[in-house]
Amino acid sequence: MQIADLLILIAGLLWTVESIPQIIKLIRTKNTEGISLLFFLICLTAYILFLIGNTMLKNWSVVIAHCLPFVNLTIITSLIIKYRKQK
Repeated sequence: MQIADLLILIAGLLWTVESIPQIIKLIRTKNTEGISLLFFLICLTAYILFLIGNTMLKNWSVVIAHCLPFVNLTIITSLIIKYRKQK
């Protein structure tokens, strides 16, 4: 493994960890006020394009590093939609 691959994996881990407090807060409070759904939909679209492009380029360390942050982003977006529908 090259140093660049290691740095990419560490960045992916940090992006995964940084969204966990938001997920926990959303689940506990069910409060989505002040959270932009449009922002998260744009981020999801960007992640999908980013992952497809890097898969096509066979940049596997980048793809692997961004899979978990993508899952967290999907969870947050889903929770925002779910809790806004409940109101």
